Amino acid sequence: MLLRSFLFILSLSLFCSCLSDSSHKKKAVDKSGVIRNFEASGFTIQQKVLWQKLTVTNPWQKSTDNIFEYFLLKRGENIPSDLKDKQVIFTPAKRVICLSTTHIGYLDALGELGSIIGLSGTNYVSNPEVKRGVSENRIREVGYEQGLNYEMILQLKPDVVFAFGVGAEINTQLNKLRDLGIPVVLVGEYLEQSPLAKAEWLKFFGAFFEKGEIAGSIFKKAKYNYQILRSMTSKITERPTVLTGLPFKDTWWIAGGQSNLAVLIEDAGGKFLWRENQSKEAFPVSLEEVFLRAARADFWINCGSVNSKSELLAFDSRYSDLPAVKNSKIYNNNLRAVTGGGNDYWESGVVHPDLVLADLVKIFHPGMIDHKDFSYYKKIE
Repeated sequence: MLLRSFLFILSLSLFCSCLSDSSHKKKAVDKSGVIRNFEASGFTIQQKVLWQKLTVTNPWQKSTDNIFEYFLLKRGENIPSDLKDKQVIFTPAKRVICLSTTHIGYLDALGELGSIIGLSGTNYVSNPEVKRGVSENRIREVGYEQGLNYEMILQLKPDVVFAFGVGAEINTQLNKLRDLGIPVVLVGEYLEQSPLAKAEWLKFFGAFFEKGEIAGSIFKKAKYNYQILRSMTSKITERPTVLTGLPFKDTWWIAGGQSNLAVLIEDAGGKFLWRENQSKEAFPVSLEEVFLRAARADFWINCGSVNSKSELLAFDSRYSDLPAVKNSKIYNNNLRAVTGGGNDYWESGVVHPDLVLADLVKIFHPGMIDHKDFSYYKKIE
């Protein structure tokens, strides 16, 4: 009954949204042609008659006042005089290189996996079509960061390289690629403050393939689904406490209290153990402090690559004393993980935060959604 009610509300919401599409489109573009973002803050798209201007702001950690502009021009058009000194990229892109496996999820949603010719981290891919492309040598490994294979990238002749950077050192790679005449674009989706904001970067990727409307439609559906689930949990007063992660050596890196994971937990009706923390980035915590707080955690999620309770206890036998372990309330986000380290949670899960949220709602509040199957999570036993 709950599921039918949920689907009815969802269908009604989507129906109403379709009726208002024309008015929505009018409001979605301002006087200067900038297409409104509803969640994301790291990019903007400005629509002109002959071209689109994409602006990316502060695309790495602790970045300030760094702005990158890209001008998309339809393939076959002459470059206008006012774009002569700008970075122009011709669309639709047909040959792309992704320097993060996260980008795969966006291209998959757009039906553009066939455009990928190069990738960083081919061993960490979960998407079967991309893995097949790697095995058939249609998708080449281009290396990482300082080990980037510039000769390989030059030989592949990409229309665009989608890059990302954790720190300002990314500028060294950008300058080298530009010196080689290779169009390169910085993507900073991982810095967004919410799962929906990360998902909205689909519109950014869509612009390169002239699939802006398709991208907007996919994001709109995910957003409605997410909002309905969030509204269902917003009235919950008894929220279970949630522990996340696993230690690395002697330090436990905890997701920031303002991170995407923290937002997901709260939106799913949970209570993140470090919710008072104001950081978006992970921060180190001593094992002693973790054990102290974990003693009151009802659930433990996102615990690395662990597949069983015995694997978990192999890290530290003291985990057996934690309530989440005693009560078998451990869930990991590796249902779609594959041999080698690839995990679809980090690929398609970025584009479908509504499915990730639905999993967490099922975990924290069994019975709220009748549908039993998980999309990305599994119980660790």
